[in-house]
Amino acid sequence: MDMRIEVTNADVAAAKRAWARAVESGESAARTQVLYDSLRRVINAQAQQMAEDFRAKRAS
Repeated sequence: MDMRIEVTNADVAAAKRAWARAVESGESAARTQVLYDSLRRVINAQAQQMAEDFRAKRAS
């Protein structure tokens, strides 16, 4: 069974807002880094998802 989690633009926007809020409110460097790393992972997952969708459409 192929399990897939869909990453939406809203997911990316929420991660970006969380990171930006941490930066603007002066959260600790460690917390800000965790949120930034999460943002990068969400963006990377969405890019991978888009690439997989593109390849699947070309193959069909």
